[in-house]
Amino acid sequence: MAKILLANGVETVEALAAFEVAQLRSIPGIGTNRAASLKEAARTHTEDLQRAKAAPAGPKRVNGKPDAGRAAARTRTTQAEMDARLAEAEAARAAAEEKAARAEAKALKAKRKAASLAVEFAAAQVKAKQKAKKVKAKAKKAIEREKAKAKAILDGKYSQKGKAGQKKKKKAKK
Repeated sequence: MAKILLANGVETVEALAAFEVAQLRSIPGIGTNRAASLKEAARTHTEDLQRAKAAPAGPKRVNGKPDAGRAAARTRTTQAEMDARLAEAEAARAAAEEKAARAEAKALKAKRKAASLAVEFAAAQVKAKQKAKKVKAKAKKAIEREKAKAKAILDGKYSQKGKAGQKKKKKAKK
């Protein structure tokens, strides 16, 4: 932004304050809002500089000597303000430490619960595998029984057909 302003003849804050908003808007890259905010910032800055130049430097003097009472009062007020701010900061620090301690305790509790759940899950997994093995073995036995039954039935039919066929042959020979 500074490069754009310098390239368009705005070299100081005072020069910027002297520009009109319409003139600033004519500079590429500066719109209505930015022009207004730049003008306002420059005006405020120049006013602050003028006030600082007009204000007397140093502490007030009474009869040619620095006014110690006012300086001391200002120091006490400043010290009181600093003490209050320090107390606020200390209270905030203590509250933050307490909050951190609670968070650490909560995290530790969550970690213990996660570990117990992991153990519980592992036990459930082992139990499920054992049950699956039992069910599989039971199913294999049932299949073997059914195969044996089917074989017995088939063997019985063939043997009956064989016997029946032999009887028919014998009757046919007679």
